[in-house]
Parts: sequence; structure tokens; C-alpha cells
Amino acid sequence: MSNDTKRPGGEPEGVVLTEEQKRRRRARSIAIAAVLAALCLLFYVVTIVKLGPAVLIRPL
Repeated sequence: MSNDTKRPGGEPEGVVLTEEQKRRRRARSIAIAAVLAALCLLFYVVTIVKLGPAVLIRPL
């Protein structure tokens, strides 16, 4: 059932978040996404550094 489904008494079904909770959830999601992107970038940079400059000098 969807979140906007009403019970017979007119009350919404499930948990209804306040605007403050929605704002905090969005901020937390953005922070997690930023950390994940930074971690991916870090792994990429470490991999390139470990391979060294010789990886660019190779026959095609």
C-alpha cells in the first residue's frame, strides 16, 4: 500500500514525517552520497598512483 492510503478513520497509514525530519533525512542522504563519491575518488586516485606513470607508456 502507498503512504498516502487513508484508513477508514481518515488517518494516514504508516509513519508521517514532519518537514524538519524530511529536511534532516535529505541532508543526511546528501552527506552519505558525498562521502561515497569521495571514497570512490580516493580509490581511483590510489589505484592510479600504485600503477605508476608507466601505465600510460604502453603499446596499443
